[in-house]
Amino acid sequence: MKKLIKISLTATSVLIFLLVSINLASAQKTEAVGKPIPDGITKITNKACAACHAEPASGMAISALNLSKWEAYSAKKQASKAEAICNKVSNDKMPPKKFKEKHPEAVLTKEEIKTLCDWSATLNPPKKK
Repeated sequence: MKKLIKISLTATSVLIFLLVSINLASAQKTEAVGKPIPDGITKITNKACAACHAEPASGMAISALNLSKWEAYSAKKQASKAEAICNKVSNDKMPPKKFKEKHPEAVLTKEEIKTLCDWSATLNPPKKK
């Protein structure tokens, strides 16, 4: 009888452990998935970024940033990429000069740059003090 109780308790413990582990793993997956780019931001990225950083019919995009796969990026990676976007456009590194010469419509206004940077800031968690 004692052996049966031990086996039952062990089996119950293992089952509880597995259920908790599965629940934690699914919670982590949910947290890791990023959010889609808001429409207003998409309008700006389509104007200035998508020609090089989104997959056209050929299936290629510049690998440092692939807007076509944005939603597959983790929330942390999205925050990092958005911060990089803000830094690059703020410092006039993106879109590249030659691209802007060929596509003057891709030049971002100060307001669009501010909009991108404001959006970027919403993706970064507050820094700990």
